[in-house]
Amino acid sequence: MPKRSDRSKKTKFRKKTSGKAKRVFVRGKPGRQHCALCKRVLHGVPHGKNAAQVRKMSKTKRRPTGLFAGVLCSKCKVIVVAEAAKVEAGVKKPVEVELRLQKYVEQVKVK
Repeated sequence: MPKRSDRSKKTKFRKKTSGKAKRVFVRGKPGRQHCALCKRVLHGVPHGKNAAQVRKMSKTKRRPTGLFAGVLCSKCKVIVVAEAAKVEAGVKKPVEVELRLQKYVEQVKVK
């Protein structure tokens, strides 16, 4: 009998070298990455057939470069940078920035 945690997992039957069939528990495909603010799917971030396939990619293929790449989508990034520019210029105080954006606005250094 399988463990309680294995009961809800997908199973496949695989033949062993002895010719007997063995039940194997199949792991799910890793999900796509989502934006931290709006939960939209992030483009340019891999999600291979399995986690090992993603690990085998080179570092440059795994991790996109740029400001908040792999964390925020492009629309949210534009909003955060605009808010950071307002704070930098003195138009807004850091306390006046929307609470969900504050963490990201602090990380941006506009020059």
